[in-house]
Amino acid sequence: MKEFLIKIFDIRLHSDFQKTFQIISDGVLLKGYNLWILVCSCILASIGLNTNSTAIIIGAMLISPLMSPILGVGLSIAIHDRELLARSLRNLGLAVLISLFTSVLYFLITPLTGATEELQSRTFPTLLDVLVALFGGIAGIVAISRKEPTNAIPGVAIATALMPPLCTAGYGLATLRWNYFFGAFYLFFINAVFISLATYLIVKYLHFPEKKYADTRLQKVYSIWFSVIIIVVLIPSIYFLYSVYKKSMIKIDVNDIVINTIQKNGNEVLKWEIQDQDSVQWVKVYHSGEPLSDSLKAAINNSLHKHNLRSYALKAVRVNLTKEDVSKLSAQTAKEMFQQLQLDSLKQQINNSPPPLSYKSVSKEIQAAFSFVDTASNGWITLPDSVAHIDTIPAVFYRSKKPLNDKQKQQLYTFLKLRFNTDTVALYQQNELVRKLH
Repeated sequence: MKEFLIKIFDIRLHSDFQKTFQIISDGVLLKGYNLWILVCSCILASIGLNTNSTAIIIGAMLISPLMSPILGVGLSIAIHDRELLARSLRNLGLAVLISLFTSVLYFLITPLTGATEELQSRTFPTLLDVLVALFGGIAGIVAISRKEPTNAIPGVAIATALMPPLCTAGYGLATLRWNYFFGAFYLFFINAVFISLATYLIVKYLHFPEKKYADTRLQKVYSIWFSVIIIVVLIPSIYFLYSVYKKSMIKIDVNDIVINTIQKNGNEVLKWEIQDQDSVQWVKVYHSGEPLSDSLKAAINNSLHKHNLRSYALKAVRVNLTKEDVSKLSAQTAKEMFQQLQLDSLKQQINNSPPPLSYKSVSKEIQAAFSFVDTASNGWITLPDSVAHIDTIPAVFYRSKKPLNDKQKQQLYTFLKLRFNTDTVALYQQNELVRKLH
């Protein structure tokens, strides 16, 4: 049985080193027709991203010549080919610069400047993107290494999607949206690293012959040098994989704690996202149905707190539409509607409109979350922030049998900032305040 399985899954059989080396080495070269194809692919990808056309983006990915230099990096490290590594890195760097320049030029000229869904979806990598790059790279090098031709290469080019993230980075540069640039380039870099890593691992498994040098001392130096390169590539890869995995797990936890709870309450979630603002990760949820009660919001925030998501808090936005209504709108109209809701929410924050707070509700929340607090009351304090501006901040007065230690005060203060959706809270211990007044 073991021999049968090995025979079925053995990829060393029918592998051809000379053919593999020749295909990748020829594809690494970036001049003549390859350069024209690269520019055309970049323009097509930019048009597809700009017009939200998946078909055009797929076409751009099919003709993109970016895969060969990346495969060249993995192959050259595996077989200790210094010359191929230098050519691969040089041409890959040149291809990246040309792609960025072309996409920036396109997005500066085009009258369509809005961020489409296709652009937005390429601003951050997920764990799935890492797995696609890894297994796409494996499929690519396995297909190229066969003696007989295969039809896997076009599928690998579509799956790994190298050109769209680069063009999205170009959009970020053209519009000075740095979150788009860094997010998209980060996605491209992860794809490139994991495709190279997959190529390296498969070439090593296939036992392709390593390049020999006449000078044994020089060969030892090169071996050390290539080992260092492998470590330099592997360490960031492990870090990227862990960071992407961690973000994915956080999204799963947020979905379970926040979104599922809101849906169980009878509300329909239209859209949700995580926004980083003022050291708080706001889980912004657009929902239909009745407004969420203060007790439900508090319960969700407490659940986030208990699941080690202390910096996360719910920000609910009610929309008078159902999912069916939203689906009938065009993608652009729906996007504009959510953007307007976001703008209205931002204006409310700028105007310092204090949210309606129930004394009983806040008091119960504090006592339920913190057993060391006996009673609590809340109100508002107005302070002159400047000559022409008055700042209104929430104030909370609590009573406790024993004085709170620093850790307990910090926990209470963090909870209140999230509960009142503000950066500053005036927190007073009622016992001490009474003594000071007398």
